[in-house]
Amino acid sequence: MTTNINLSRILEGRTYSVLGFECETSDYALKLRKMGFIEGTAITLAPIKISDPMIFEIRGSRLALRKAEAEQVKVVEI
Repeated sequence: MTTNINLSRILEGRTYSVLGFECETSDYALKLRKMGFIEGTAITLAPIKISDPMIFEIRGSRLALRKAEAEQVKVVEI
């Protein structure tokens, strides 16, 4: 059974799919969608040894989000 988790809890070496946001109608959710965080998009944790901000690989780019920001994104492992 797959479990939805927050983006801030993903593990290196695994691939996840964006499910949505804690608050779908927030301005922040809109901003993240414009940055490529679209439902169904694959995302991984970049192999960079820092903890905050977290670096993610999504749609061929690397993006940095603070852990508090990553908490707003819901994902599932694929």
